[in-house]
Amino acid sequence: QLKLEDYKDRLKKGEALNQDQLEAVEKYEEVVHNLEFAKELQKTFSGLSQDLLKAQKKAQRRESLLKLEAEKKKLRTILQVQYVLQNFTQEHVQKDFKGGVNGAIYLPSKELDYLIRFAKLTCPERNENL
Repeated sequence: QLKLEDYKDRLKKGEALNQDQLEAVEKYEEVVHNLEFAKELQKTFSGLSQDLLKAQKKAQRRESLLKLEAEKKKLRTILQVQYVLQNFTQEHVQKDFKGGVNGAIYLPSKELDYLIRFAKLTCPERNENL
């Protein structure tokens, strides 16, 4: 653009320009228009890029929250299963299942023993003082 302005000024002063320089001066307005258009495009692309980055960050946050919720759900399920299994280690619960009383279904001793052993393997001992 500066070169074209220089050609234009030289032409106004009456200097002789070669054919290429004269053609360039004739296209001055077109070049200026194209430069302005390019600047607008650059602004548009920059805005779109910023919007895309914001959308990506938002999607990442949403994905992180979904993962966190899924982990919480898994942990709740594990704790619920552990609670149920730990109850099988209590003597009064074992009696209820052996007899099928107090709302408990009847479980043969062998199956109850499996559940008790499984509970001891999977459930950590709790320190009641904590």
